[in-house]
Amino acid sequence: MQKLFLCLFFFTALSSFGQNQGNKIKDFSLKNYTYVSKKLPHSESKTWYLTCKMPYNCQFQQWIEIESAQPDSITFGSTNPLVLYLTPKEKINTVTTKKIYEAKNWISGEGAIYKIPAGMKVKSVKYRETGYDTKITGAFQCNDEDFNLLWKKGARTAYLCMRDWYFDCPDRERVGFWGDGTPELNQSFYAFDKKAHILSKELVLRKLDPKFYPGQQLEFLGEYGIWFYYLQTGDIETIKTIYPTTKNFLFTVYKPGKKKQWFDWGKENKDTPILETCFMFNDLNILKKMALLTNHANDTLVINQKIDSIQASFDTKYWKGNAYQSNLVAEPDDRANAMAINVGLATKEKWNLIFENVLNTKTFSSCFFDRWVFEAMCKIGKEDAALLRMSNRYRTMIDAPFTTLWEHYDRWWASNIDAFDDASSLNHGWNPPVINLSKTISGISPITPGWDTYQVFPTLGFLQKVSVIVPTIKGEIKASYAKSKSQYSIRLNSPLKTVATVGIPKKDFETIEMIKINNHIVWKKNVKNKIKGIKRISENDEQILIELMPGTWDIICQGNLPLSNAKISKEPKVHLPSLNKRNWTAYASVQDSSFLFSGDKIPIQINAQNAIDKDHWTGWRDMTKTQYPGQYFMVDMKTEHQFSKIVLENSWALWDSPKEYSVHVSEDGKEWGFPIAKGKGQLGMTNITFKPQKARFIKIIQNGQDPTYHWSIYELQVFN
Repeated sequence: MQKLFLCLFFFTALSSFGQNQGNKIKDFSLKNYTYVSKKLPHSESKTWYLTCKMPYNCQFQQWIEIESAQPDSITFGSTNPLVLYLTPKEKINTVTTKKIYEAKNWISGEGAIYKIPAGMKVKSVKYRETGYDTKITGAFQCNDEDFNLLWKKGARTAYLCMRDWYFDCPDRERVGFWGDGTPELNQSFYAFDKKAHILSKELVLRKLDPKFYPGQQLEFLGEYGIWFYYLQTGDIETIKTIYPTTKNFLFTVYKPGKKKQWFDWGKENKDTPILETCFMFNDLNILKKMALLTNHANDTLVINQKIDSIQASFDTKYWKGNAYQSNLVAEPDDRANAMAINVGLATKEKWNLIFENVLNTKTFSSCFFDRWVFEAMCKIGKEDAALLRMSNRYRTMIDAPFTTLWEHYDRWWASNIDAFDDASSLNHGWNPPVINLSKTISGISPITPGWDTYQVFPTLGFLQKVSVIVPTIKGEIKASYAKSKSQYSIRLNSPLKTVATVGIPKKDFETIEMIKINNHIVWKKNVKNKIKGIKRISENDEQILIELMPGTWDIICQGNLPLSNAKISKEPKVHLPSLNKRNWTAYASVQDSSFLFSGDKIPIQINAQNAIDKDHWTGWRDMTKTQYPGQYFMVDMKTEHQFSKIVLENSWALWDSPKEYSVHVSEDGKEWGFPIAKGKGQLGMTNITFKPQKARFIKIIQNGQDPTYHWSIYELQVFN
């Protein structure tokens, strides 16, 4: 893959960052796996595999205690095959005088595989989790479980993509692309404690490189990277340090119009001329602020000329009557139009046209760039549509059993091959839900550097309950919001040495009758009353603004609120325990085999037993040919069980769901009778329910045809 070509280059360029990092890495000590596929102690007369589960995707090293009468070897590995790009399976030579062994190299994944030789007894296994020394201290919770899961998975994803630096993924590459670093820096200030600021500062100070996807650096050098860092930390010395190189990059080094600038992954309808212009406009406005901060006021004359030139020509070049579009693309691009709104080049009278014609209809952007589409939609008051877009586009990731977010929506490589990409990462740092939910929806962000003043401008959309914790250098900001037909309440815990400006969104009300703070009426029919701790009450067309000193504030806004029903809120799942599969045996219509994974042709075992090992990263696949009638998968549960639901999970090979299936049961594995269920497979996860059955054997028959995709089962679950 193209990214892999850059790995060696990047590791060389950042070699100094990888040294003396020991103080950044935390050893969480040895831990027990949540599931082990064999009851220990265990040995076999042939080579065998032990699959072990962890509670979430993490960076880990394997540990084993054995008993063996002769020297032999054990192989350690992750159930995540992408690890093999960078870290080969670790082979350990054993001796009779030593019983305990531990892997030397850290790898990542949600499961571990041990390859054990014949005759060796495994007494116990554990894993050592390590990772960057920071804690998840931020939080987000709302009345829709879709977004709660996205925040949790997003925070876990971001954590896995930090170690010696911010990297794209912990398995395939570990390359510090600015395109991944920008959202990771953003998320770090809303999810993690202050220790994460070290990596953010290193990213801000990193030497710019025009040969290393310069478009990503253009995205970083303005409001979304450099200035974001400064507002969060107040670190003026770093701004002074980087001002000359930032100015030089924007004035001299960056060459617009070149190929391979890279502003986004995804569909090729990328309107690069507009994207370049928008990010340059944003960067120049931030450069102007930096110049004034760092005693370079004389530079503002030239900076203003460049800003004015862009502003004067932008509409003439790109406005087509109902959207922005250059001659490079065949239709308007959601990315380009979103950025025109975000950076202020699209004036208000154009917003609704852009929304109706582009943002609400086009989905060219990747999960990386959708962050900016989301922000643009919220900026123009379309937060319902923004939240719907997020939940719809992330639907497969929300429902999938993986604890992290993926490189691509639906694992679909939209560039070049426009097809399913089995080598796309299932943990990719550029996913934005943490920042979109904690910052944009909750509306909490600094106004002045270092959080001396900050704003609480919620844009909840159809969400009716939201609570958030934002870790800042001043301390935690805790806010909760609740909406009903007659009341909008905000509870704010504001830390010392801060002033908070709370914005009551007028558009959420038909009428506002009264505002109480800590049980005192402070606003009623435009009459304002101050109480101790309130600095000022004011209003504009969009909000009633209340400036508050540190403390705990209960704000109750009474009136009439038309609640949105744009989406039915998703309740938390009730996780029923599935039947224990540890002693089951699996069979299939084809012999156990392997397939060559990705462009590097890495052999991966796809045995039938993989589908019942409780690991969603390992699976059974029929790779003899694409789907054809008569394929089957069968399990022997060893004893009779009662059950009424089967789940066929294949999120790893997402598009390999059965075209058509029938389910049969048997007492003896010979007589099957009529099917107890029939249907069509669902993307990633096929849920099959039926009247309660009692049987020992289950057989799923694949009855359809697919010219492109194979049939896979990565985990079969049976429920009573």
